[in-house]
Amino acid sequence: MFGPIDAGALREIRDLVINQEPLVEEASLDDPLNPQTLSVDLSDGVEAASTARIDIRWSLAGNYAVHYTDTQGRDFRFDCHPKPDAPTRHFHPPPDAPSRPVEPSCITVREAPLVTRAILQRWRYAYTNGSFEGLNDAENPP
Repeated sequence: MFGPIDAGALREIRDLVINQEPLVEEASLDDPLNPQTLSVDLSDGVEAASTARIDIRWSLAGNYAVHYTDTQGRDFRFDCHPKPDAPTRHFHPPPDAPSRPVEPSCITVREAPLVTRAILQRWRYAYTNGSFEGLNDAENPP
């Protein structure tokens, strides 16, 4: 359903997050030859979180899963993949990113660099405001 992972897209996303987000400490692929996940370690998190991580998967079919987690145990996800009884592009809200219910995602762009910029923009919005309030309320970021 999700499809095979697009290693080239993960490498492109890795380079983009390193260049775009100053709080990135490290962005690494789980396997350099056959990556499945890109993990982005952030030196700070939203509100009281001392650090955070964003895990990204991207498929050859253009499906993606972007999962934020922090030291306070809070999670959210922006996803694009077929899901029964949910829109293809959907958002799993904080604090625990439940499987259900989900919301339609504010991110409607499709290309990996644009989706990456939108994710970084929404994370930066929450970080700057010190709150997850309004995280999924933007109109077609970036």
